[in-house]
Amino acid sequence: MEIKKMVKRIFAIGAGATMLGATVMGAMAADLKNYPDMFVDDGVFNGLLVVGEKAAAVDNLALTDIASSMMYMKSDVSTVSVEGDAWKVEAGGDELEFGEAVGPAASGVVDFLDEDDLGALATGQLKSSKGTFSYEQYLHFDNAVINTTYAEDDDDITALYLKVPDNSMFARYELNFLTAAKSDIDASETYKLDDIEGKQLTMMGKTYDIVKAVSGNANSNQVTLTLMAGSVSETLLEGEAQTYTVNGKPYEVSLTFTDSSDRAKFVVNGEQTPLLDEGDTETLSDGTVLGLSEVLYQDYAGGIHQAHFFLGADKIVLEDDDITDTASSDELSVNDETVDGSDITITGSINDNATSTTDDGELEIDTIVINMTAQDDYFIAEDETLLGQEELDEKDLLFTQNWDIQFKGMTDEKTNEISVKPKSSEKEYELSFVNVNGDKIDVPLAYASAGTSVRFGDQDDPLLLNRSVITDEDYFILNDDTDEDSVTNIVQYKGADDNSKSDPKMKLKVLATGETLSRPITFSATNSATATLKLSGTTYNLANATATGSDDWSITVSSGGEATETRSVDTLMNFLIAKGGAKIWLTDQNSSIETDELKFNVSLIDSNLIDDAASVPYLVKGYNIVPASSELDFGSAVGITLVSPDGDDDNSYGWSANGAWVHLNSPSGTTSADTLTIDWPEDERTALVFVTSGATATTASGGSLASVTIIDATKLDSEVTSVSAQNLITVGGPCVNTVSAELLGNPSNCAEGFSPGKARIKLFENANGNLAMLVAGYSGADTRLAGKVVANRASELSGMEMEVEGTTYSDATLGAPSVAAPVEEVVEEAPAEEVVEEVAEE
Repeated sequence: MEIKKMVKRIFAIGAGATMLGATVMGAMAADLKNYPDMFVDDGVFNGLLVVGEKAAAVDNLALTDIASSMMYMKSDVSTVSVEGDAWKVEAGGDELEFGEAVGPAASGVVDFLDEDDLGALATGQLKSSKGTFSYEQYLHFDNAVINTTYAEDDDDITALYLKVPDNSMFARYELNFLTAAKSDIDASETYKLDDIEGKQLTMMGKTYDIVKAVSGNANSNQVTLTLMAGSVSETLLEGEAQTYTVNGKPYEVSLTFTDSSDRAKFVVNGEQTPLLDEGDTETLSDGTVLGLSEVLYQDYAGGIHQAHFFLGADKIVLEDDDITDTASSDELSVNDETVDGSDITITGSINDNATSTTDDGELEIDTIVINMTAQDDYFIAEDETLLGQEELDEKDLLFTQNWDIQFKGMTDEKTNEISVKPKSSEKEYELSFVNVNGDKIDVPLAYASAGTSVRFGDQDDPLLLNRSVITDEDYFILNDDTDEDSVTNIVQYKGADDNSKSDPKMKLKVLATGETLSRPITFSATNSATATLKLSGTTYNLANATATGSDDWSITVSSGGEATETRSVDTLMNFLIAKGGAKIWLTDQNSSIETDELKFNVSLIDSNLIDDAASVPYLVKGYNIVPASSELDFGSAVGITLVSPDGDDDNSYGWSANGAWVHLNSPSGTTSADTLTIDWPEDERTALVFVTSGATATTASGGSLASVTIIDATKLDSEVTSVSAQNLITVGGPCVNTVSAELLGNPSNCAEGFSPGKARIKLFENANGNLAMLVAGYSGADTRLAGKVVANRASELSGMEMEVEGTTYSDATLGAPSVAAPVEEVVEEAPAEEVVEEVAEE
């Protein structure tokens, strides 16, 4: 039998949601079915893997099998998909970015959809005595009008929307005959198009009967097509009655009258219709539409009198006054109601004009086009559709009502915070970001050093943009490169020994780790000093900038990494690189250490993290930091426009093209300082927009399968001082593993509870919430088998204990223990006495 590794618990998560971690699971009932989730925290094993000091090699192999196969579902990303006839707005590598239009391709993603994108746009055929005329269908997005926005809708709700603006032509349907569809014009029958009437067209996945097709009067270029579809398409004989169900409701329909003028009357659930001509509809009292498609009346004794009709009918009329031009003369009519904004264009040619009621003609049709123009602003919120908008009064504006646009929000990407927040005194600002290595760094950004003066740094120590002269306690910036892959570190110089010391040291505090490093100093014969600092694989060379005869002399970064400071006239600049391609520029407008204004801004510089909505460097947001009355606040701003929700002037928000979520808190009516928080994605966060047809279903799946990281977790039983202080996976029975013995109550017979050829996988729950899992067999071979089962068949584990029996993991039998054991709560006892082996496990 084929065995596949799998993780038992995969959570379906929506955009922005997170996977439940081990810390949450600690509150859940202990169960083997949750393995390995209950031992994993943020992808890292959060316990100990224990093997007996006396154990033989097979126990070690079992432990290795378990550790090497431990997998979990990463929680950083979730994906959303729409199942059914649906097309996600993307083309090749071109994804829909925030603010980018769906189409056309020149400024958006796509020009049009066809049958390769949407099944409803499949190629069709119109068959007549003139031949078989194949046609293709397209849904065009000619105008750059459908795009995501963060805005206030007509109900004063500010949120993320996919917006279709009022009076914009947002879509265009086209039916294009590959060879023009020809038809005779029967002048004697009110200029009927003989070869088109009575045929069918399938448009946007919906099949219509062409119940009437006519040209205009003599010498006319007009074409009018009346089409019908419906829930029920049936034929009744005169005097016959049948019951049909539409939308769950029964309808008894009887045909009561027909005549030679192709007219008919019906009674529906006791309601009499008027006399209907072919192509007419009648709306019943409950809103259901009945449409007469065709009457067959044989005007002789015994002749057939019948009518074909639609119940739950959808009647559309396509009309163009002149098919020889490309102008639109008429709007779409649905069930005898004109649909505002739905303009019809039928193009073709008149091959032979019908000049009178006795002179027939011929025409041909090339295309049928419907332009759809919004009649209001349509704000489509996350998990909503265009057809679902209340402002879309006439749903038939979406031609056939068999297609729609769905908005599912933004993709879920792993994000990190970039923030500039005031300290409690409001005399200082602190900048926080995550560097390329994933280290969170809190930087003392700005301090109001006087009533109208500000400097980079904190109250006690400056942050230098230039690393040429660094004095004791100064902060300085180290970049190992200039691009998006540069690892930024902020270091504080903590002083150095003078040249008289026998073992001189220089101290440097690395803010990424909080660690203060002590580096040896080499003095030359002239008392010049050098030292090195290695961070993230880059060695920085440090030297003295002032005399070394006394402690804490000034230093300079003489080489290593990149000198990223820039100066122009009185302006000094440097930058920090954050994970996800962000460059944080720091600018001092005055070369002196005190100034009246500092600047910072955040830009995207990684071209791989933005498609074509913007080019890099792409400015997201930035502010001036200005002092007033010895306090700091934000001054003028640059970057994307932020919007305040209705009634909340203190907060404003916005999205950037790469999917960063920006929040400014600017308390009004007080002296409180402003705060900027940016939720910055590691990968581009894009808009989830789908064009759909018919019934669809949305699914969300979370994360990807990844190996659990195990750091310094393997221990011998003799190295474990408490069985309850942490989570445990312990391998081997009580005869060779004292931890296993203690979990099982230190039985006097170490083989108690074990049977030859069988192994136990048992879960223990401590009062403090920690868990221990025992994997042990009667013999070493049995233990090895249980380890392989845990490694390869974890999805089949359940309950508090399972018994394993067999020779190979693929055919081993898993079941409840032969003798059910009660759930045990571990009580920590004194260390067990040395166990005397009674049964040789190995």
